[in-house]
Amino acid sequence: YTQIYNDAYRPMLGSTKHLGAMGASARDVWREVWGQLGPMFDHVLTTGEPVWRVDEALLVERSGFTEETFFTFSYSALRVDGEVRGVLDIATETTLEVVERRRMRTLSTLAGRLQTLPGGVGDVGRVTLDVLAGARADVMAVEVHVATDGGALALLGSTDPDALTLPGSVGSDREVDAADLASVLTSRRAVEVGRTLVAPLVATGDHEAAGVIVLVAHPWRPLDEEYRSFLRLVTVTVSNAMSATLRHAREVGELRRVSDALQHAMLPRGPAVPGVVARYRPAVGNLAVGGDWYDVVELGRGRRALIVGDCVGHGLEAATVMGQLRSATRALLLEGHGPAATLAGLDRFAEKLPGAACTTVFCGVVDEATGRLTYSSAGHLPGLVVTPGEPGTRPAGEIDGQVPPAGTSWLDGGRGMPLAVGEDERHDATTDIAPGSTVILYTDGLVERRGSTLRRGLARLLDAVGRHPATIPADALADAVLAELTDDAVRDDVALLLYRPRGH
Repeated sequence: YTQIYNDAYRPMLGSTKHLGAMGASARDVWREVWGQLGPMFDHVLTTGEPVWRVDEALLVERSGFTEETFFTFSYSALRVDGEVRGVLDIATETTLEVVERRRMRTLSTLAGRLQTLPGGVGDVGRVTLDVLAGARADVMAVEVHVATDGGALALLGSTDPDALTLPGSVGSDREVDAADLASVLTSRRAVEVGRTLVAPLVATGDHEAAGVIVLVAHPWRPLDEEYRSFLRLVTVTVSNAMSATLRHAREVGELRRVSDALQHAMLPRGPAVPGVVARYRPAVGNLAVGGDWYDVVELGRGRRALIVGDCVGHGLEAATVMGQLRSATRALLLEGHGPAATLAGLDRFAEKLPGAACTTVFCGVVDEATGRLTYSSAGHLPGLVVTPGEPGTRPAGEIDGQVPPAGTSWLDGGRGMPLAVGEDERHDATTDIAPGSTVILYTDGLVERRGSTLRRGLARLLDAVGRHPATIPADALADAVLAELTDDAVRDDVALLLYRPRGH
């Protein structure tokens, strides 16, 4: 096939093919891609039928290197006296358009994935590596380094570690080394090492870089201004995500410090109250403040109130409701009301307090001189009494099918609806707490689990308590129960209150 072309065709031949291409064999001019083009020529010559291709990818050698190109073209038969004697090639190069669209898709995917990312800096880096691993035609290899607290860099990951240490394969005259990375981190200025861009991950307005990203340009495309602009846009996209993540982490940290102070102010420190041990654990992902609470109120004349409650929801809104209910409970008890009367007063209060309806509360008053516990429950889970030696002074009750073993009993009397639900009259129940016994009060986060029943949760509580002697120190028992019944994936706040009488 002898090739003849016009001036508009010349740029497609590049700087090397044009020399001697006029009148030469098309097979020789395009030998590196003749495996793709030859069959199309043959088809037109043998059948006379045209061939059409859109954005056909061809790896050509036309400017001193193997280049990724794209063409839209048609091959049509040239006839003389009805006989096919040649092929007319009408072609236009679409390389720039195809590559631009591909790069824009990569940037769009990267920005979209990073925009909806809820995680930390490590997650930003991992998503970046995942997205760019699928864009090797434009970013042959990537490394993400994150700054540590000590100011050093730690390698988070790479899409192709070998590519960054083979300078000959990417047209670099030397490898990127630790000095390059450190310089970019401290100066916050990007540098090019051959065809490799080393850039700081720092957003506009930030004072320090969160890390360094290393992007290796693919050798099949010329490293022109458009290519450099694309690589810079990648770094800007990742930098903005890093900055937003760090800013969010700082804000959450500040909120956690505030919530810790608020929760400590709202909840009494258990060890400071003789005979009482308390533990509080917020749900995973929540601030340290929530709707679960415990309280201990000294009523005078050897009487002490024990309260555990659980507002609906988590976070600051639930904590606001909790704080008001806790204060109201204290006020009612200090006015001399018993447990049932206190809960009845809370019913009226909760009806006027947005978000307070359906709160559950266990309220008990113990007379330490006699060991008599008077209590009432507004929809709350039953407390548990653990008595060393013989069973307690009342028969072991049955809660949801769970009969406690000897030496334990449920505080299952005085039960009523949650606050502001229905108009049932509140009632008190009484039991005697033997010396050395332990009263265990808790919120539902201790026993309820997604995909499990309440019966199983109560059984787990009985098992956890039963694995320890009744004489175990109260603080050790609280820690053991909390450790055995919760894990790192706890989804609800947990309040745990243990009371052990000082003797009577």
